[in-house]
Amino acid sequence: MAVIFLTVASQLLAQNEAAFFTALKSADYATMESYLEENIDFCVFEDQQILNKKAALSKLKTFLSNYKVLSVEVIHKGTSKDKSSQYKVAKITTSKEVFRLFVYASGEIGSKTVKEIRVDKF
Repeated sequence: MAVIFLTVASQLLAQNEAAFFTALKSADYATMESYLEENIDFCVFEDQQILNKKAALSKLKTFLSNYKVLSVEVIHKGTSKDKSSQYKVAKITTSKEVFRLFVYASGEIGSKTVKEIRVDKF
């Protein structure tokens, strides 16, 4: 019974992570917003700011309107020892350039857990 629970829980967490990156690829702002904490550390290139989620989403919309995402590939991930936070690094291929996306979350990536998003040139 415990094995079944762990398997299902693991699949749900992977679905949350996949849903976030799928939403990014398809520019699904409502879904992306559901993953953001109320205030997040948001950085595109060298412009780093602490923003409320509406302002961060607005900046993300601007970025995505300039760079249509063709693919998202998680290339690295990690979890803190106590499992209280995790991060993902993804390679984002757009119609113009390739970028590195860093996403930091309190706990597993899921509803209202993303506290930092950084976009840099790859």
